[in-house]
Amino acid sequence: MRNPLFIRPLTEDEQQTLHEGLRSSNAFVLRRCQILLASARGQIARVIAATLGCDDQTVRNVIHAFNT
Repeated sequence: MRNPLFIRPLTEDEQQTLHEGLRSSNAFVLRRCQILLASARGQIARVIAATLGCDDQTVRNVIHAFNT
């Protein structure tokens, strides 16, 4: 089993930007913000994927991209 993957700690500005992204009309931005905020709350990729109806590898890809 892999170690859980989470995003790095968010700055205040990043957190505000992600919350604003939840109101985006762009589905890609909305989903990315949902994934990142769920990870910041401590949810693991499998749980986030099940909640949002996507693949857990998609969640891990978003988290890796954000951390990079």
